[in-house]
Amino acid sequence: MTVVPFKRGGSGGEPPHIDAESYTQLLDTLIGLFELCIKEGDQGRDITELEQLTRQLERLAERFTPPKGAA
Repeated sequence: MTVVPFKRGGSGGEPPHIDAESYTQLLDTLIGLFELCIKEGDQGRDITELEQLTRQLERLAERFTPPKGAA
C-alpha cells in the first residue's frame, strides 16, 4: 500500500484518502473504544483519558468519511 503524506489543515489540494480496508479497521477500532468507554464507565472508573483518545480517533474518522479509495 502506498502512503502519501498530506499537510495538516488542508492547505488546498487534495483531501486525505483512505482505502476501504483501512477505513473499516479505523471504524472497528473506534467502535471498540466506544464500547470500552461504556464498560469502564459502568464500573465507575475514571475514563477521562479514554474518552479523550476516543474523541481524537472520532475526529480522524470524520476526516476520511466517506472513504474515497486508496491514495
